[in-house]
Amino acid sequence: MIAHVFGKVVEKFNEKVSLVIDVHGVGYEVSVAAGDFDAVMLDQDVKFYTYHHVREQSEELFGFSSLAAKKLFEMLITVQGVGPKAALA
Repeated sequence: MIAHVFGKVVEKFNEKVSLVIDVHGVGYEVSVAAGDFDAVMLDQDVKFYTYHHVREQSEELFGFSSLAAKKLFEMLITVQGVGPKAALA
């Protein structure tokens, strides 16, 4: 499990509301909340707590600027019918 990522923002994808964070040469694509997306700039050092979501067809990292936000997200996805993308919004 990836507990957090700390590195430099090297790409921002508006359509996916995700960031690529370079951690010592490895780029992690992390989906983040719109507020976090707007708050970061390219080449900025950031730390995001992460939730690694694994499905049959894909794997995704969801990032949170605070541990409290991550815990709230984990509570929301336990609700039937609420997936990670809806919980992130």
